[in-house]
Amino acid sequence: MILNNLKGLAVVGAALCGQMAVAQDDIPNMTLRWAHFAPDAWGSAQAEQLFADEIEKRTDGKVKIQFFWNGSLGGPAELMELVQSGAVDFASFPPTYYPAQWPMVGLTNSLPMTWDNASLAMDVQEYQIENNAAIQQELEDNGLKVVLIHGLPPYRLQCNTPIRTMEDLKGKRIRTFGDWPPYVMEQVGAVPVSVTLGEVYEGLQRGSLDCGYNPNENAGFLKLYEVAPYWSDINFGAIAAYSSFTSTAKWEEFPESLKEIMAEAYEVAVEFEKGNFDNLNDMHLEDAREAGAEYLPFEDQEELNAMFPDMLTTWQEAMCERDMCDAAKSVVADTKKVMEEAQ
Repeated sequence: MILNNLKGLAVVGAALCGQMAVAQDDIPNMTLRWAHFAPDAWGSAQAEQLFADEIEKRTDGKVKIQFFWNGSLGGPAELMELVQSGAVDFASFPPTYYPAQWPMVGLTNSLPMTWDNASLAMDVQEYQIENNAAIQQELEDNGLKVVLIHGLPPYRLQCNTPIRTMEDLKGKRIRTFGDWPPYVMEQVGAVPVSVTLGEVYEGLQRGSLDCGYNPNENAGFLKLYEVAPYWSDINFGAIAAYSSFTSTAKWEEFPESLKEIMAEAYEVAVEFEKGNFDNLNDMHLEDAREAGAEYLPFEDQEELNAMFPDMLTTWQEAMCERDMCDAAKSVVADTKKVMEEAQ
C-alpha cells in the first residue's frame, strides 16, 4: 500500500541516487494543487511545505506544489470529494469529518485517552496503513492514497472560565469533532458541540462554546487566548491528526521516479514533524501567557484517567455493534502491537 510503497521506494531511491538525473527523465514539468482545510500556521502544515519543497528540490524544479490554505479551494466537507474527483491533486483533511466513510481510520484520527504522545499515534497509523487489511480496504473503497501522516500532541481545554476539577466540566459546551471526543465529553458531564477547527474562535467569541478542545499548539495559532483566557493542562491524549491524500488514479499517473522522490520527502517531513511538537507547544503556550492567558493545573487527572481505562476496547465494541467486528478487532490488535513494542 501507499506508505509501504513509499518506504520501499525511498530505499530504492537512495540506492539509485547516482542515477537520479537519468531516472528523472520521465518526470514532466508540472504544478500540483494542494487544497487544505487549515491555515499554514500549523506545525503539520510546515511539514507539508517541507514535503513540497523537498519534491521541488529533488526534481530540479520540475514538480512544484501550490497550496491553497484554510479552505480557500473548498470547505472541510468538500475536500474529500475534490481530491477523489481529481479537481485537486492533494488534499489535507481530518477523516473524522467523514465518520461514515472512515470508521477504521477514525481510530487514530480522533480516539481520546489512548496515546501519550503524537509520535506514537503516528507510528500506530503508519503501521496500520502498511499492514492492516481493513485500513487498506477503507482507503481503496474511498479511492485515496495517504501521502503524508500527521500528529497532534495531547488535547487540552481553552475556556472562558477556569477548569480545575471534574466538577468544573459539568455543563460546559465544549468543541468536539467526529464520534469519540463527543462520547468522552458526555461521560464527564459536558455538552459536546461539533464544529470545525475554523469555527472554534468565533464560537468562543459569541458564547456558543465555553471551551475549545485543542492541543496548545492549535489553540495558539488560532489565538484562542483572545477569547478564552483560561487554559487547562487537562490531558485527553494525543492523536494521529488529519492526513494528506491523493487519489488512487492520480498516484498511478505519477512516474516511478517521482514516487521515489515522494518517498524520500515523506521521510524528511515526518521526521521533522515528530521533532517539532515540543518546540511548538512551548512557543504557543508562552505566547498565550504573554497575552494574559492563565495555564491552570487540572487537579483531577487521575479521576479522569480512571473513567476511561481502555478506550480501545470501547471503540472495538462500538464497531462490533455496527457489524464491523472482524475489521475492528484486527485494527485494535495492530494498535496494541505497536504500542507494546514502543514500551
